[in-house]
Amino acid sequence: MKKYLPLLYVLALLNSLALPRDIYQSIRVYQPTPKRIATIGGLGIPLDHVSGKQGIFIDLVATEDQTVELISRGIELDVLIHDLTSHYRSRNQPATSRDFPLGSMQGNYTWDELNDRFDELQSLYPNIISERVVIGQSVEGRDIWAFKVSDNPNDDEDEPEVLYTALTHSREPLGMMNLIYFVQLLAEERSTDPELEFLINNREMWFLPVVNPDGYVFNETIEPNGGGMHRKNRLDTDCGNGDNRGVDLNRNYGYGWGSDDTGSSPNPCSATYRGESEFSEPETQAVRDFIIDHQFKNVMHYHSYWNTYIHPWGDGSLPQEPDITTLTEIGQEMARYNGYSVGTGLSTIGYGVNGDAVDWTYGDQDIISYVPEVGSTSQGFWPPESDVSQLCLDQVHPNKIFAFVAGSDIIMHSYEMSEEDIIPGETLELEIIIQNRGLSNSDGDINISIEPLNNFVSLNVESYTMSEMDARDSDDFLISIEVMNEAPLGSVSGLIVGMECEGSFTRVDTIEFVIGQRQMIFFEGFENELVDWSLDGDWGLTGDAVNGEFALSDSPEGEYQEGQESLAELDRFVNLNYLNSPVVEFKAKWEIESNWDFVRFQANIQDLGWVSLNGSYTELGSGQPAQPFGEPGYDGVQNEWVNEIIFLDQLNGADILGFRFIQTSDNFVEGDGFTIDDLSISGFPTGTMGDYNLDTLVDIYDLLAIVDVLLFGDEPSPSQLFFCDLDGSGVLDIMDLVAISNVILGIQQ
Repeated sequence: MKKYLPLLYVLALLNSLALPRDIYQSIRVYQPTPKRIATIGGLGIPLDHVSGKQGIFIDLVATEDQTVELISRGIELDVLIHDLTSHYRSRNQPATSRDFPLGSMQGNYTWDELNDRFDELQSLYPNIISERVVIGQSVEGRDIWAFKVSDNPNDDEDEPEVLYTALTHSREPLGMMNLIYFVQLLAEERSTDPELEFLINNREMWFLPVVNPDGYVFNETIEPNGGGMHRKNRLDTDCGNGDNRGVDLNRNYGYGWGSDDTGSSPNPCSATYRGESEFSEPETQAVRDFIIDHQFKNVMHYHSYWNTYIHPWGDGSLPQEPDITTLTEIGQEMARYNGYSVGTGLSTIGYGVNGDAVDWTYGDQDIISYVPEVGSTSQGFWPPESDVSQLCLDQVHPNKIFAFVAGSDIIMHSYEMSEEDIIPGETLELEIIIQNRGLSNSDGDINISIEPLNNFVSLNVESYTMSEMDARDSDDFLISIEVMNEAPLGSVSGLIVGMECEGSFTRVDTIEFVIGQRQMIFFEGFENELVDWSLDGDWGLTGDAVNGEFALSDSPEGEYQEGQESLAELDRFVNLNYLNSPVVEFKAKWEIESNWDFVRFQANIQDLGWVSLNGSYTELGSGQPAQPFGEPGYDGVQNEWVNEIIFLDQLNGADILGFRFIQTSDNFVEGDGFTIDDLSISGFPTGTMGDYNLDTLVDIYDLLAIVDVLLFGDEPSPSQLFFCDLDGSGVLDIMDLVAISNVILGIQQ
């Protein structure tokens, strides 16, 4: 009896033979000199997803054949991951939540699933999602299509236009997925989210989810469960039928096309092959013509991976003012919650390109544009399915901000108080700066409403009107604030500022301040032999101090050690229960290997343990072994002393049991380390300092009560100890009697 293989199995077998899969590897190349990097680029190895240590090694993605070629040329390297596709599959974890429908390729949609998903959304929400607009065909004849989300999606209205594109490189599906996630959110949450409702009614948001459908379908064909590593389109470039075939579409645009052979390649089999000429490919022609036919204010070209927002220029040089400020400020606002870095590709990732979409969009069309690189180096091109929804969620705020700034976007940029201390019975001035953050002029006057947060203050004005404001311009106005005599010390007051303008989202911001005088309750100048500290590792005193003779350093004798974790923990318990808006301040400077080594300032939280704290100068950890991903800390170079400020309100009133600095490092590269001086803890007391009897007065009766404590050994309550331990020693003593006497006599406040 004859046995027949199932037809689908035979077809799959034949298909795998016809479409060979190259094996891609993660490799580490040592001694990356400019000559060696040029050799790597000349072999067609992409340099747009490179990490490493300057002058020590670079980590990059190469095919197995390219790895062999590098070894044959005597280039020292290690293979970190032998087969990236198998690695992506083996570590995959199914998603546990499905509020957002995922696809069958490690959570990403196949080409057909994407088309079906769009059809579903468009049929459910035809009043805000247009039908497909076919803007061209790919090399293999597939439609390249876009669609619009707006209140009249099939009409061309006089509203600011913004464009989001994705899947230019066919192994980077997170760009497409996050756009569909955003569209679903716009459609489903508009009735409960005024920001989304405004964007639908006042913007024309265009989405081009797949620039390179042929390459994406090829990846689906060779790896139907996800993990395909093909990058280019599918033009026949006489390089076989595998991954070497095709043109890198993000090297085929007209601005700076072919300016060197490192940022793109003339080799038809290279992963960065730029094509025979600029815009030689139907895919880039379609994007070019679509952009030219519209009046986009800004364009986002999604890629992955690196957790960064890349702006022009591809060669690493910076645009001139005012554009560089615009690109930096908008990028930083997009990164407010996800911690992405912002800059050129050379400054953020370490690679230069030419002939890319962002440079053409900005340089040729004068349109503000970015490349978001979604995901971390550990997540790579194909993150686990369980990460997909969160990665999409991380782009919601950036996508909203990008749509807002296409038009006018009126915000409260900043403010400045005339006085540092807000004292009952006094009057102060407040300067408020209003900015049009957007890329379009405002549609008329800006109406500003101002009202007190509570009855502890009164204002001299209730409203203010600014005339029409040009794109990216700003203006200011002054308010007089009278603080009521009866306002309790330590209480919070402030203003509510509303900004309304036609064509701009109506925003309401709150300015809060604490009434009273900030009181320092702890100070450490490191002149007392570190009696309040527990140290391990190399932490100790250094003579490089901002004040006095000594400061604290993680490496007082030179560079910190490699591969270590060391601690400096404050032993003194500091009671914060009677303070509003507590703050830790210290002077600091540092030299720490960027993206690899780290110093964090942490608070020990009841039931949570040690929590890393955000400060004015912290950066988010990169995910490398010594930098826990997303945790705030210090790295890079800060040669001059800076005053770091850490607001403890970020802990939402949690009980703080202690503080520490923790230093972590990996191998190869070290630095001079982290140095701290003049550390203080302060805040606004909820009562009167020196008031032992807690009657809001500081008088002779408080002195007598403290004398009783000293003579008879009475135990003060925690609040009495807090308000009367004016020398911060942790106990009531003769020095506190002297300090309180000075308060009564008016010598000391």
